[in-house]
Amino acid sequence: METLATQTPVWMNILLGLIVINLLVWPLTSRWVESHLEIFLLGVGAAAVTVSGGWSIDFIYETLQYPVNVAFIVLVVSVIFNNYSRYIFRVLFMFFKAMEPCYSFALLVFALGVGASLASVTVAALVLAEVLKVVNLEHQKTVHITVFACYAIGLGAVLTPLAEPMGLVINNALSGAPYHADFFFLARHFSGWILPALALLAVAAGYTARNAGAGLQMYIREDKETYSSVLRRTWHIYMFVAALHLISTGLRPLAQNTITHLGGKVLFFANAVSVIIDNATLAAIEIVPTISPADLTYMVIGLAAFGSMLVQGNLPNIVAAEKLGIKSREWARVAVPTGLVLMAGYFIALCILL
Repeated sequence: METLATQTPVWMNILLGLIVINLLVWPLTSRWVESHLEIFLLGVGAAAVTVSGGWSIDFIYETLQYPVNVAFIVLVVSVIFNNYSRYIFRVLFMFFKAMEPCYSFALLVFALGVGASLASVTVAALVLAEVLKVVNLEHQKTVHITVFACYAIGLGAVLTPLAEPMGLVINNALSGAPYHADFFFLARHFSGWILPALALLAVAAGYTARNAGAGLQMYIREDKETYSSVLRRTWHIYMFVAALHLISTGLRPLAQNTITHLGGKVLFFANAVSVIIDNATLAAIEIVPTISPADLTYMVIGLAAFGSMLVQGNLPNIVAAEKLGIKSREWARVAVPTGLVLMAGYFIALCILL
């Protein structure tokens, strides 16, 4: 693999490394940070950009503009659900009544994973959150199912360039020789790796909901969320996405100097930094036309499998956790073990089959 790394001062790498440590530690140890995560991430992102010398008028404009599409989708889908919820949830009610909870939740998670490849991951996460808000599940079961579903959404999004920027970055980088990537390139190369994981995550969600039958109740929401609440949540999502852009840009020099020269197997584990750096940014750094098929597979699967280990690691996590009131520590308690199991399973399979 060709390297894109550029030499940066040692002091910059040290300071960025300290920022990474704070980014990982404080959301899991401080209740204030946990309750004001978007503000904390904005501050950390601003610090990272300052250390790496990335501020400019153009960059500020880009950062302000970057979250607009995501925030707009959140706003529109929230308004649709708010105004037409009674009709939407009558359909969902019939779906959940037609089968046992273990099957209905498994099917929901699998469908969201596959559907995320055909639509925005933001829409998939909003649908997940809206469904879980009207299903009478215990909070801990809701957390588990949300985590499994967000892993499924993150993995499913790899299959097309439509769902999230990472797929588009990969397709654009490999559009020329020797890969000549077209719209179906990702699906052809990665569906065999992604679909079995979606099935396992669906089974995990179904197993979590296996005893929910007696207490499971869906209600048709007659009340409407206030527009101020919708706008407040949209603003929070806007701040989250802007913060992720700051963090990814600010930490780019550190990533370029630490991971771009690595081979496929090491790169698989190194891409665990996708829990704090946007995976599209990492893909843009790592993907070059001369990358081998094996290294490409290690890289893409690593980026997709690690992203949901922390709330801030992936956009679907942020959207779902914000709507369902899931805290950082609650998320990590479920998502980190899930991610480690997923990582180990993938790594063993990749070593055997590649």
